[in-house]
Amino acid sequence: MTEEREIVRELLKKHGYNSASYNILKEDKQYFFSQKGIEGVIAYVDVADVYLAAGDAVCSDSDMIHFVHEFRKFCKKSGKVCCFQAVSKKFRDVLDLMGFGFFKIGEEPFFDLNAWAMAGQKFKDVRNNINHAKREGFSVIEYRPLEVRVPKHERQMNQLSKKWLEEKKTGEFSFLVGSVSLKNPGERKYFLVLNRRDSVEAFIICVPFHARKGIYLDIMRRKEKPERGTTELLITETFRILKEQGYSLASLGAAPLADVTTDEEKKQLIQHALDFAYHNLNYFYRFKPLFEYKEQFGPSFWEPKYMAYYPPNFRTRYIYAVLKAYDPKGITDIVLSNLRSIWKSIRNRV
Repeated sequence: MTEEREIVRELLKKHGYNSASYNILKEDKQYFFSQKGIEGVIAYVDVADVYLAAGDAVCSDSDMIHFVHEFRKFCKKSGKVCCFQAVSKKFRDVLDLMGFGFFKIGEEPFFDLNAWAMAGQKFKDVRNNINHAKREGFSVIEYRPLEVRVPKHERQMNQLSKKWLEEKKTGEFSFLVGSVSLKNPGERKYFLVLNRRDSVEAFIICVPFHARKGIYLDIMRRKEKPERGTTELLITETFRILKEQGYSLASLGAAPLADVTTDEEKKQLIQHALDFAYHNLNYFYRFKPLFEYKEQFGPSFWEPKYMAYYPPNFRTRYIYAVLKAYDPKGITDIVLSNLRSIWKSIRNRV
């Protein structure tokens, strides 16, 4: 890890509040540090004249406004507009006070691991699926590559991930999405579903968000047609192990378009943009089933996620910048042209 990223890693240990904050360590990011002595970092990418920041600013609450103001001036001086993607409600409230525009992009399920349980009629179907997987001989282990390497398991994990990407027909997502990273695990935690033959059926990779004693279930890969109960067993056993290790909070990641913005123009553009990305570029999962899948595990609460931008007048370029940041090789300027056409059509109707 470079010296700069080591500084970022230490800042995350103190101020990493956003569930996906660990992924700002990925090499696609540039870092903004204060010139006025504020302890903090904002990770961003430069896309289509937008400085797109990844999640919340990583700093103390008391420094937040001053730090963001400094970053905003840096953007203006560089001739860029300023945009924050996938920010928490706490950070959005700060940006709102500063005059940023924003809209809601989804909801994120959180689990209080000290109180969470899957008892009662509500979880009967999930328990039945889990029991089926156990009867088939499936079990969950934590794989610790920094302690003992198992080439067979790593090879199977890479094969599952490769197959998943081939089916999705895109490159590996970037920006606030992690990667398998078996060569450089860092603080990642790996949980595997093994069958009776000691082969990997599915796996999850988790990353910490230290400021909330939290863990983010970042990546899950499984076979194309898994045995019933495979993913349910993986998630619930992962929760159990993480609780035993002292984690207090877990997140399954935001469900896009769950209870999005009420601004009709923006709402329609977001819907059309992401529908376009799914149907034409094979990018995103279908949104409603993803929300329902996460809901079945009984989250303790849901928190909203937002995009925020300055100047506060909305531009289609913001959506394009997000799509481009997540898949730099797959998104072209044709997408921006399509988004502008969609936006023009919406404004003519609303």
